[in-house]
Amino acid sequence: MMIINPNEDYFKQKLEWVAQRMAALEEIEARLQEMRSLAVYARDNYIDRDMARAFNTRLQVLQQEIIELDEQTRVFCLDCQ
Repeated sequence: MMIINPNEDYFKQKLEWVAQRMAALEEIEARLQEMRSLAVYARDNYIDRDMARAFNTRLQVLQQEIIELDEQTRVFCLDCQ
């Protein structure tokens, strides 16, 4: 007879959440690297006003994506109950 730990499902779900959080953190890191590349390019090169606007728009989009990824995966839902 196999004894089932009542916390086993909790730990399985927590492990899945950790995997999701790690994936989200990798995506966040990629977006941060892109933001850094844009900033370094703008620092080291002359960019005109239109390019500066395009860079700023892209930076804002990346920032919003980072916020959303973090908010979606920051908290393990079963710990909030």
